[in-house]
Amino acid sequence: MVAAVMLDRIQNIFLKSAWGILTLASVFLFAITTSYFSFCDDCNFLLKKQELVSNPFWRTAFYIHITGGMIALITGPLQFVRAFRKRWMYLHRFLGKVYLASILLLAGPSGQFMALYAEGSWVSSAGFLVMAFLWLYTTWRAYTSIRIRDIPAHRAWMTRSFALTLAAVTLRTWVPLASAALDIDPFWIIESSAWLSWIPNLIVAELLIKLVPQKL
Repeated sequence: MVAAVMLDRIQNIFLKSAWGILTLASVFLFAITTSYFSFCDDCNFLLKKQELVSNPFWRTAFYIHITGGMIALITGPLQFVRAFRKRWMYLHRFLGKVYLASILLLAGPSGQFMALYAEGSWVSSAGFLVMAFLWLYTTWRAYTSIRIRDIPAHRAWMTRSFALTLAAVTLRTWVPLASAALDIDPFWIIESSAWLSWIPNLIVAELLIKLVPQKL
């Protein structure tokens, strides 16, 4: 009995700490991404896309993508706070709809288009295409499961969806850390980021769904 209580407390501390870190990372990424809305041609990520910044189709897709991604990042964390869900159910539902729309209508489809222009080879494009497809699929399943009032399935699919949303955070962590700490070809880091930005996230999500589904 005592061991079970201690394990429960450890799980709660771990989950709350992880939630806090990921929320701060999401807010930070949201904040720095706003710089793109100065409509600069040579800031941050766009420095590597000089051959595309004048392409109206790519540029439009880029702004649709970051807009949807920013909305998903800032609305997603609150959806996993049980106290918030219980006390503010109407707001939870509203933000959930905003989250779903930001991915299904904005970030997901535009992400598929942008994946075709990913830095690197077809390996990079394939990685981001798979991620965009899974992002759309998991988010759609989260929507369809709540429509039939399957709450456990909804939580599981939302967990997978938000894990993929956090690929933006993982990507911007992996690339600079790998570049600074690993003495390997920069091209390999670029190629690997298209897969390592989201596969570990999904693995963690599956572990949470398997081990602590009642706490999600």
